[in-house]
Amino acid sequence: MKTPATPSSGTPHPGAVPLGEAGTTRSEGSRGSAGPGGASGAADSTDPLGPGGHWPLLRAGLRLAHAVVAHGVRDEREEEYESLCALAEAPAFAAFGPQEGCTPLERGRWLAERVVRGVQQARDTAPPVVPGGLSGAAGQALVLWCLHVAVGVPLGELGAAQHGDIEPPLAGRDLVQKIEGRMWLSARPTARAEAGIRTLHHEVQAALRDRFPTREDEADAELARAHFVHEWRRLAHLGQESERHLLILLGVLAPAPLRVTFLAEAWGPLPGPLRDLGTDTYLMALALRRLLDRGVLLVTSRGDTRLVALPPLMQPLPSRCLDAPERRRWNGLALRFLGVALRGDTHDPDSWPEWRDARPHVLHLVSLAEEYGEGLQEAADLMDRLSVFHRMRDDDHDAALAAADRAVRLFERAGVPAPVAYATYLVNQAMAVRAVDGPAAALEPMERALAVEEGRVDGDHAQTLNLYASLLAGAGHVRKAAAAFDDALATARRAHRDTGSDEDAGAVVMVLNDYSVHLLHHSPEQGTTAQDVARDVLALLDEAESLGPPGGYGTEQIMLNRAEALRRLGRHEEARAELERLVAACEEWDEPTLLLFAALVGLAEVLDDLGDPRHAQVLRRAHEVDDLLDT
Repeated sequence: MKTPATPSSGTPHPGAVPLGEAGTTRSEGSRGSAGPGGASGAADSTDPLGPGGHWPLLRAGLRLAHAVVAHGVRDEREEEYESLCALAEAPAFAAFGPQEGCTPLERGRWLAERVVRGVQQARDTAPPVVPGGLSGAAGQALVLWCLHVAVGVPLGELGAAQHGDIEPPLAGRDLVQKIEGRMWLSARPTARAEAGIRTLHHEVQAALRDRFPTREDEADAELARAHFVHEWRRLAHLGQESERHLLILLGVLAPAPLRVTFLAEAWGPLPGPLRDLGTDTYLMALALRRLLDRGVLLVTSRGDTRLVALPPLMQPLPSRCLDAPERRRWNGLALRFLGVALRGDTHDPDSWPEWRDARPHVLHLVSLAEEYGEGLQEAADLMDRLSVFHRMRDDDHDAALAAADRAVRLFERAGVPAPVAYATYLVNQAMAVRAVDGPAAALEPMERALAVEEGRVDGDHAQTLNLYASLLAGAGHVRKAAAAFDDALATARRAHRDTGSDEDAGAVVMVLNDYSVHLLHHSPEQGTTAQDVARDVLALLDEAESLGPPGGYGTEQIMLNRAEALRRLGRHEEARAELERLVAACEEWDEPTLLLFAALVGLAEVLDDLGDPRHAQVLRRAHEVDDLLDT
């Protein structure tokens, strides 16, 4: 009876791959090279198929799968159900497949389908017709196991069923012993069949791992390692270098899922074969599917986001295939890969989900960069961006400060290769220090940043001066703060005059808004001085509004500041209208913000000034927003 076989088209037989990398030895004195897990040695308890190894368990599991198929072929439903329940409890497959939320019959069917598929995959690695001599023993083992498990042929009938698959067929009065020897069912297994038995073992493992997380513990680590090495060697013989590179990349990263979109969007820094996958969506999907089918990749989802990872016990194995220089090189590649994949502006809320997912990888790679003393500049950039992420996204100020300090140290260790970037890292460090230790403590790193930027006249320097002025004000140095705001405004205006760019216009708007807040906060609310300051503020805000389109950068802050200035000038109706427009605009965002809270509080005060009874209702809404912000 001929079993299905896929022509190999010249593809090397995976069963012929030396398995020294798996920490095992082959029969008849074959030698292997060191690889994941160490150098090869004599077969012992670490060999999944050696004495005390996994083969007796797998053999028993395969026989149970045969029973399921054989009873199904003969339409013996009761016996088939009993065999399915027995298969569900097979120790060889305890780590695989569903357990909770399914019946023994359902679990048994899941296992039977995967085991049969694995046996068929193993058969497909051999030629369609296997030679009948002793030299073909490895292929004969695969044929015989496929007939026995996938087709349900009893052991006693394999002698007749082999015709068409093994030519010339095995024959002789010791035929039963020959067949059982090839299949490793006898007390004296045929040594030359070992390669086929190993292929059978690994293909069944691949099928069982297909798209279903295993429940392996440390006792199963050797099985996972042996399976990975088999797949690693198999990819090499198939010439699928891009898929090996993908496994290396995932192994170099932290043991956490990686967004699939990163692979398609940040392929530039990756080595050639893997870069080719990144530029072709179809090839990438095909590679991921193949690795998924072979059980060396896990794919999960979070909403619409697809993530990939290595199975936990396989996570460290790709890196063990590399020597020390290659590990350092791949860490540098992975750092640059994340640097491209992750958006640079972590002030932007749209970037926060991807940074949340990538944070374990960033920390892992940065730690290795510190250990290797390489990739320090890239590591510093990632830590600076991570600091802003923590400060802006989750108010984790201690984590933000730790990341900012680390960014500065890394960059200094790298020799400060780019002063502009160094100044940015110092500014972000100052902002993190302010959140933890207050504005006075933040003055020192901010002044270091200003020293690095000395002589610059651009929008970035204006922003640094602006932040410095805010810190001075917060630390109680009101006059120094006003002078720093004047410097910031002069610098921003000059930069905008020189370039006319929208970015520099935004810098002017930012300084005008912050200076307005400073003036309003540090002046009386009533009297001649208050009115003079309010008029100055309105002039500043008119300038800010003239620099951008309606609804452009800083518009909401301009409206809030203008309403306060109008209120101090006694123009309450104008202030009310301005605040009502601001509240309506903020409510459209459909989420609580500090700006919405401030606008509601301001509107409640203006309504109270006007004697409008709605002020109590607006104040209640402000308290609601405040409560939401606290959560």
